[in-house]
Amino acid sequence: MSEHEPRYQSVIDWVMQEIKDGNLNTGNKLPTEKELCEKFGLSRQTIRHATGVLEKKKIVTRVRGSGTYVGVNHVSPNRPRTMNIAVMLTFANSYIFAPVLMGISSLLEERGYSAQISFTNNSTEKEGKILSNLLENDNIDGIIAEPSKGALPNPNRKYYEELRGRGIPILFINAAYRDMDIPCIRLDDERVAEEAVKLIISRGHKRIGGIFHAEDAQGPERYVGYMKGIRGAGLIPEEEHIVWLDTVAVGNMEPMMDYMLKRLEGCTAVFTYNDEVAAQMITGCEKRGMRLPEDLSIVSIDNADIADSCSPKITTFPHPKEILGRRAAATILEMLDDPMYDGNYLFMPEPIIRESLCDHK
Repeated sequence: MSEHEPRYQSVIDWVMQEIKDGNLNTGNKLPTEKELCEKFGLSRQTIRHATGVLEKKKIVTRVRGSGTYVGVNHVSPNRPRTMNIAVMLTFANSYIFAPVLMGISSLLEERGYSAQISFTNNSTEKEGKILSNLLENDNIDGIIAEPSKGALPNPNRKYYEELRGRGIPILFINAAYRDMDIPCIRLDDERVAEEAVKLIISRGHKRIGGIFHAEDAQGPERYVGYMKGIRGAGLIPEEEHIVWLDTVAVGNMEPMMDYMLKRLEGCTAVFTYNDEVAAQMITGCEKRGMRLPEDLSIVSIDNADIADSCSPKITTFPHPKEILGRRAAATILEMLDDPMYDGNYLFMPEPIIRESLCDHK
């Protein structure tokens, strides 16, 4: 590239040469924006400008939530509709997913579609098998999926890419794999956590612990919001008061309870990953003679049934549940009709104040 050429020209020249050499053919997907940024040392804005120029020349097609492909409109083949939408969630018995699934199924039924439901139990191995079967059977129009262990590297990317290559739209709910440009409908986890911490601080608390899920993508997002809330109030984050749990530990925290309370020593409040964690904290603290919320205030996320039935009742930010499910179903159908449809959406709920949060004097 000469010193007078715009920086984006090197990307255009490379794509054209790859096509000429036969390394990129019609239907092939270009590297992701991140990969192109790293390859050429350019910003995302510059990469987007380059692919925009190529699209105007009808060399490539950019599909929102999918990527950039060689050729024009090849990623929307005229597939016959099967009227089936695959719905792949993590847990069948989760307090969140029954109403989410109800929302998805009811709207799909209203529109004449059937939901093909499966559960991964938050196992990437099982997720891979389900996706492989979907590809083998080839009888779905789209897929609504919740990633398994979404905070970890994605071992099933090849299956998702093949589904998209067949023109099958994919929509994530609750979380998304970070290495895939796929739309997602979820809570604004970072902002919810930040607002939760602000709420706790507004009640006079200054030493606030945090308990997060290390494997689910919501965990890191909520951790970032937690840190923003702490720092935004001029407080100093104390890493010893932050606990990370995996899927197994979240299912049964009692064996770790003494360790966790030791980590939270000196805290007057704690922000927990969800209501399941909050309820287990309440049980564990009471077993050890602690008074709640006087000794430890708790704020959480989800507004599960247990949040209103345990004692003290849990202050929480509600998950939209059935509303999220209906929006997800409507969105995947929009993506079927319009591959460029932006399916991303963030929910931002207001807190439900209950007994688990008290003023700290």
